[in-house]
Amino acid sequence: MLLLATAACAPTPLEPVVEQGTPDLVIHAFVPPVIFASTGDTIYISDLTSNIGYGSSTKTVVRYYISDSSPIDLTSAVIIGERQLRPLAADESDESLELPFVIPEGFSRPPLFLAACVDVGNLLVELYEENNCTTNRSGIHQMQFDTGMVVPQGAASHPDQNP
Repeated sequence: MLLLATAACAPTPLEPVVEQGTPDLVIHAFVPPVIFASTGDTIYISDLTSNIGYGSSTKTVVRYYISDSSPIDLTSAVIIGERQLRPLAADESDESLELPFVIPEGFSRPPLFLAACVDVGNLLVELYEENNCTTNRSGIHQMQFDTGMVVPQGAASHPDQNP
């Protein structure tokens, strides 16, 4: 018996499954990261969430947090609200503009700090789990969204704040 080996019979190296269809959700833009509003005031939150991975994601949640300290500790921050995020194909984004939320009781005087996380609880298998949250970044005044520039307005100035 004669056994011949040819290149055509050699096994083709497999690419990692992670590269072939794994999504990776990130929050590309988030407004506002810092607010000067008080308990009971309505604030407006915008975010641009993207799938920078190689495959489609399933439906998940973008959750918003509020804290009176910076940097924000997500384990002790208060959840101010959330929105449903539709499934995203690779390289697709979804934006949510100016969702209203009321600042809950129990916070000290402004400033207050906000953060956003997508796929809370890591229910979706992703390329990188550690890039799902964005926290406050002082000095950000404008963020580019698909529909144009969104300038954070927040609530009116706090009475104790000098103009």
